[in-house]
Amino acid sequence: MENTNKEEYKIHSFDADTQQLLKTALKDPSGVDLETVANFIIDQSLKDTAFCKEAGRICYTITQAETKQNGANVFRRHLLNRLQQEYQERDEMRARSLKELTTCQ
Repeated sequence: MENTNKEEYKIHSFDADTQQLLKTALKDPSGVDLETVANFIIDQSLKDTAFCKEAGRICYTITQAETKQNGANVFRRHLLNRLQQEYQERDEMRARSLKELTTCQ
């Protein structure tokens, strides 16, 4: 993949604090709460599917920067945990809906 560290990311529509959080995470992942960053990216992606591609680019860059910086996978772990939680919640909701549907018939 091309060098994404110098690329511009489409984060200008977010408030100033969020922009600063993301910019810092992209350059110095250890300087921010990576769980907050992961949660924001996922929440925003769920709200706005047009953001998903950009979210992927941002996540890739943060993961690469964190690995180079200290060899850790903290961001990736938070990201995967949150995605797993979202999946489980949707699966449980689907199961409840199917159960309600079958009991109504």
